[in-house]
Amino acid sequence: MLKAVEHVMEEKWVKMYIERWLQMPIQLKDGSIKAKEGKGTPQGGVISPLLGNLYLHFTLDMWLSKHYPKVSFVRYADDVVLHCNTKAEAAEVLEAVKGRLAEVKLQIKEEKTRIAYCKDYRRREKHKHVQFEFLGFSYQPRARKSKVDGKLFMGFAPEISRSNQKRIREVIRRDSIWINTRIGPEEIGNHFNDKLRGWVNYYGKYSKRCLRGTIQSIDRRLLKWIRKKYKFGTRKAVARLEGIKRENPSLFFHWQLGY
Repeated sequence: MLKAVEHVMEEKWVKMYIERWLQMPIQLKDGSIKAKEGKGTPQGGVISPLLGNLYLHFTLDMWLSKHYPKVSFVRYADDVVLHCNTKAEAAEVLEAVKGRLAEVKLQIKEEKTRIAYCKDYRRREKHKHVQFEFLGFSYQPRARKSKVDGKLFMGFAPEISRSNQKRIREVIRRDSIWINTRIGPEEIGNHFNDKLRGWVNYYGKYSKRCLRGTIQSIDRRLLKWIRKKYKFGTRKAVARLEGIKRENPSLFFHWQLGY
C-alpha cells in the first residue's frame, strides 16, 4: 500500500499520515485495544475508499493489463467484471485472478463470483448462468426492438436488478411520513422528490420498464395514505388521487416524466 502511495504522491507528509492511519490500533466494543498487524484500513475512514482503489489499481488492474491485455474489464471499487471470448479463457483467467489476489492477501467472494454467458441473438449456446449483476443492474437476455425495422430481437441488456427494485419499494413503504395524516400531498412530494430524482436518473439510463413499475409503488402507497387521511373507500381514493395529478402534475418527479 505504501509503495502505491509513494508512486502517486511525492509529498512525504502525506505518506507519514497514511502510514499512521494504517498502523493505528483498533478499539473493540469491550474497550480493549487490538493491533492492526499490517491488515486493512480504518473502517469508515475518509481515506479508506481512496486507499482501497489505489491498492486494487496496482495489484489487480495493472496486473490484468500486463498478463491479459486482450481481456477487457471494468472495476468499480471492489466490484469487477471481466470480458472473455471463450468459457475456457474465462475459467483460466478466474483461477489466475484468485492466485493473484492470494499473493496480495485478498480473496474473491465465492458466492458472488460466476462465469456468465452473454446470450443474445448472435450467441445462442446454452449455459447455466446467462445473467449477472453489476452496480445495481441486472445484465441478461432481453427482448429488444430494432431501431432499423422495428422487429423484436434477443439482446443482452441491463435493467434495474430485482434486489434493487425490492430495496426501493422497501424504502418507500417503510418511510415514517406515511403515518402523518395531518400534512398534505405537497409535503410528501417534497419529501420524496430528491430520492425519486436520484433513482430515475441512475436506473433510468437503460430500460425503464421494470423501473417504472417500481417507482409507481409510491402512487400505490399514496393511495393508502389518502384512504387513511380522508376515511375514503378505494374508489373515492382513486378519484382523489387522479384529481391531485390533474391539479398538480409536477408534484412528484416521476409524474413529470409520465410515469
